[in-house]
Amino acid sequence: MRAIVCDEFGPFENMTIKDMPTPILAAGEVLVDVKAAGVSFAQSLTVAGKYQVKPALPFIPGVEVAGVVSAVSNSAKGVCVGDRVFAGVTYGGFAEQVIAHDYHCRSLPDGMDFAQGTLMVTSYPTSYAALIWKARLHAGETVLVHGAAGAVGMAAVQIAKAKGAQVIATAGTDEKCAVAERHGADLTINYATSNFRDTVKDWTDGKGVDVVIDPVGGDILYDSLRAMGRESRLITLGYASGDIPKPPINLLLVKNMSIIGLNFGTYMGWGPGDDGRGHVDKIDALHADLASMFNADQLQPEVSHRFPLDQFNDAMNVVLGRQSVGKVVLEP
Repeated sequence: MRAIVCDEFGPFENMTIKDMPTPILAAGEVLVDVKAAGVSFAQSLTVAGKYQVKPALPFIPGVEVAGVVSAVSNSAKGVCVGDRVFAGVTYGGFAEQVIAHDYHCRSLPDGMDFAQGTLMVTSYPTSYAALIWKARLHAGETVLVHGAAGAVGMAAVQIAKAKGAQVIATAGTDEKCAVAERHGADLTINYATSNFRDTVKDWTDGKGVDVVIDPVGGDILYDSLRAMGRESRLITLGYASGDIPKPPINLLLVKNMSIIGLNFGTYMGWGPGDDGRGHVDKIDALHADLASMFNADQLQPEVSHRFPLDQFNDAMNVVLGRQSVGKVVLEP
């Protein structure tokens, strides 16, 4: 099979496509013929050796896949050859075939294509976990979503609206603000041309927002703290700006606010000492709710760029250049 291989940590451009042997199944595993694999900022960090967990070299990047099950081990449960699935994998997704644990494979909803399915691995679950598990969102609350045209931000806009919240969405261009509005945002703000903090305060009559979803970091987080109300919650999801902020915690005290971190990958077993098996019931409930929202037409996973496997550099440059809307995928 063809695969993108990282032989040493460094720039994404250093990787090469190689012919690799078909992975061998172990107990409880299935073989998936990859039809789409999600490309993300986090994968650029993994390849550079800057992510929280460093894989052993050489390795095949890619953690979000969707495809067709082509083989199952004798002990695998709940998955059959021919099933259309999406799955989270530790590594190996940027290839024509990949091994996945049976408990990480879930059926694609009817009407969802493989590329859209890659968003159901981490993008929608991350936003769901941020809003429901961490922020404990209530209907009628106001949510501020940053990076609202990206995969996680767009998912957060849709889920928050489905749960009865008002949504203020920010993005870096007018075109991306229009995308957020199309997906349900009540107010959009171009943070490159406007001071979103003042606009939020005006729109909420000085109260501030109840919840902030922040995958950007940097100055965005600092200004968000000043746009938040009492008892509000900021969920920090990542640092696409490249700047990890050091917030003044006295603001938390003054307004009884909370900053809560979320790395959804830890629930998938993408960390030391945890294979994700212990979180299956909780994640199953999450996916059941997401599927219900998708079937009710409340979620519209969007894929703006699709590339063949040998154009992986072009795919990553689109992500790093913030040119995408929703998801960028490789289609082996």
